[in-house]
Amino acid sequence: MVFRVAVATQALLLILLLTTPHFVLAGKKGGGGGKKGGGGKGGAKKPSAPYRAPKNGGGGAKKKPSKPATPYRPPVVAAPKKPVAAYTPLPEAVATIEVPRPGTLSRGPACKGNGEGIIYKGGPLLTGELNLSIIFYGQWQSQHKDLIRSFLSSLAVPGSTANQWWAIVESYQTVANMPNQGVHIKVGTQSSDDKASLGKVLTKDFIKQLVQRAKSGNPNTLAVIFAHKDVAVADLCRGKCYEHGAFDNIPYLIVGNPEVECPGSCAIPFAKASYGPAGDTVKPPNGDLGVDATIINFASGLASVVTNPSNGGFSKPGPKTWAIEAGNACEDMFGSGAGPGQPGKMTIDAAGCGYNAVGDGGARFLLPAIWDPKSSTCWTPM
Repeated sequence: MVFRVAVATQALLLILLLTTPHFVLAGKKGGGGGKKGGGGKGGAKKPSAPYRAPKNGGGGAKKKPSKPATPYRPPVVAAPKKPVAAYTPLPEAVATIEVPRPGTLSRGPACKGNGEGIIYKGGPLLTGELNLSIIFYGQWQSQHKDLIRSFLSSLAVPGSTANQWWAIVESYQTVANMPNQGVHIKVGTQSSDDKASLGKVLTKDFIKQLVQRAKSGNPNTLAVIFAHKDVAVADLCRGKCYEHGAFDNIPYLIVGNPEVECPGSCAIPFAKASYGPAGDTVKPPNGDLGVDATIINFASGLASVVTNPSNGGFSKPGPKTWAIEAGNACEDMFGSGAGPGQPGKMTIDAAGCGYNAVGDGGARFLLPAIWDPKSSTCWTPM
């Protein structure tokens, strides 16, 4: 009996073993896994399908497409900063050169200008103590006024280049057979007309009014008018850069600032010449073309008016209506070796500024060549 029960039990277990997987798998395709493409066990196996690349990463839940990887870029490394060099002051002067350098240079007063034929006509010269009555017409800056006054005081510094230059002017008295009293510059009065009360075009009539205004009551007075760069002066910038004459026996000298009106004719060698050989240029010694050129023209005009105040002194007929005198006989010459388009020898500092004279307080100037009546040549500072 027990044997029969055991056999029956084994038979029942066998039946259950054989039938249970069939019932479980009958409702599912392909067997286990539940995923398309999965390989199930049990039941009849279907032939496997050829492999196909899965879409969106294979079966199951769809995954979001991953972002493409950012390509590698090496980090930007800032270049190391260069150490700032310590400031080294420039030398006072780096060279004394000819601008440009001719092949053969003459020295001292050996430049030939246009003064041959200048004669003394027997009239008065300005000698002894000369009182300047100065008017700055227009908006002159104070530092520019100071430079002009520094030039005037430099003329009296013994042994200075400016003093040697002025000694040539004083030598005209000896050539005229006069006792050489020298010419001792003194600034008697000075005033400013910042608003240019007579307008910005100075005709002869307006110049006369300014000369009358400059009367100081001192004997032997020379009226000097400096016109600012925004003021036009009649007859200037047309071949001459200053004008002198006399009104009611008061000699006058008027000088324009050529920076705006005519740098190509009255600011050489700081500007290219408007006519003739262009020549080389240098930077102005005090950094301002207008005032440095004004000082050149003032120096030339001062030499001319002292030696020919009323057109009865030293002169000769010029190419137009003005005379050739001590101050303009050596036009555009500043040193030995000068010639057409060549200003001649001068000192050039580290900044490219040209000068040939050091005056009162160390101020630098570029002085024009002047006609030497004794040697009949153009005397140059260098």
